Amino acid sequence: MRNRRSLSALSAAVDQAGTRHDRAVAHYNLALFHDNNGREAEAIPHYEQALALGLSLPLRAEALAWLASSLYKTGRPSAALERAQEALALTDDADLRGFLLRLTRRIARASGPPATSW
Repeated sequence: MRNRRSLSALSAAVDQAGTRHDRAVAHYNLALFHDNNGREAEAIPHYEQALALGLSLPLRAEALAWLASSLYKTGRPSAALERAQEALALTDDADLRGFLLRLTRRIARASGPPATSW
């Protein structure tokens, strides 16, 4: 039996998706594949494409959360924080909210204290 989660199968699913919704989900699945294999930079454009195509809830909140994490890991903390806040506004899922709150604290710690003006 062929592995349905291979890069080639997931890429083919993007190409073969017949509807906007199916393309969004296919990009999301491809993003997860890259993300889960330590390729956050490759995952980011697929998360963004999935969101642009119109993922529905709860996948939209999840995609925003994982995108925020990938952005943070690739050195884009401001963009990560924006996406994490978007995801928080969309979800009531306790586990996802916990992840997002921990991520936002990690971003804040890494960014240092806010600048003060004298």
